[in-house]
Amino acid sequence: KLEIGYSILPKYWGMGYATEAAQKCKDYAFSNNLTDHLISMVFVENEASAKLALKNGMQLEKTIVDFDGMPLQIFGIHKTTWLRSK
Repeated sequence: KLEIGYSILPKYWGMGYATEAAQKCKDYAFSNNLTDHLISMVFVENEASAKLALKNGMQLEKTIVDFDGMPLQIFGIHKTTWLRSK
């Protein structure tokens, strides 16, 4: 599986850069047949990134615990869902 991830300097938060980048990555991956399913892994306490994943058409698929014992939410979207939104 491919993951959409991003890291933006705090002075650029809230300007839409992460949203635009995540959407472009999703569109590129699906348009070029790189995968049929994309994920974003978000630490549970990172509400802004969870909102961004949802805004990018993803749904919460599951919550796991990483190797450091930190809970992570796995958001995902299938290509068929993306195609229906076009």
